Amino acid sequence: MIAFFTVMALPLLACLLMVLIHPPLGQHVLARGVIFVDLALAQIAALGASLALLLGHEPHDPAMYIFSFAFALGGAALFSFLWDRHHSVLQEAFIGISFAVATAGTLLMLANSPHGAEHVQGILSGESLGWVTKQDIFMMAIPYSLVGLFLFLKHRTLFFCSSDPDGATRQGISLRWWDFFFYTAFAFVVTDSVKVAGVLAVFSFLIVPMVCATLLGFKGRARLFWSWGIGLAVCLLGSVVSYWKDLPMGATIVGLFGAIVALISISARIRRVNPQGM
Repeated sequence: MIAFFTVMALPLLACLLMVLIHPPLGQHVLARGVIFVDLALAQIAALGASLALLLGHEPHDPAMYIFSFAFALGGAALFSFLWDRHHSVLQEAFIGISFAVATAGTLLMLANSPHGAEHVQGILSGESLGWVTKQDIFMMAIPYSLVGLFLFLKHRTLFFCSSDPDGATRQGISLRWWDFFFYTAFAFVVTDSVKVAGVLAVFSFLIVPMVCATLLGFKGRARLFWSWGIGLAVCLLGSVVSYWKDLPMGATIVGLFGAIVALISISARIRRVNPQGM
């Protein structure tokens, strides 16, 4: 047990930070109906990191963060200002196109790089989650704290823009600028999360706990608290499985998230079909 916590203490702390910050963002994502925005921004941030790597920067150079955040911020501006809410094409289509283009750009950039394949695999699977350092924790804690404070102070306005954009417009709220503030907060979180946990795990942390809490029938603050609890439980179980089976921690957590959302979804369907049997 001591050996387990010696090895997994920092990865668990990184997971705790991600569990705390991603579900509140996921709450807005579900309300907006832009489920894949996290995947797209994460891949855009990864594209920036790939460019930095192509230019000769090492994985832990500050330039990697600067390139990643600059690209993610560009994605935030793209989703906020270049898409019209009244356009006949759904925003999710633009987000999907952005994800595909960013992924293709990453593959093309690293096609002839000696370590390109390893970099792409790390971006997706989050292999570095099992080797997170104190410096990584510190670099995560600062932007996460700032974003958490922003979400706490501006929760009402943000949720109003997410759930009732027409009503927000009638009250004189600038949707484009508040969208940009929201996606910029996303960019702050995603830049560090992708570096530590990979694109797939970041998407899972964002969406799965909130979806599970929603399927269980919780609303309001209870939904957020349950999403935190579900996320923490999956992280603890994932760290144990990863440690004992010597598996990549990021991929293990993604697999467990998939299993738990499937079980909860089946349970919810059984309750709807046979409510008296419960």
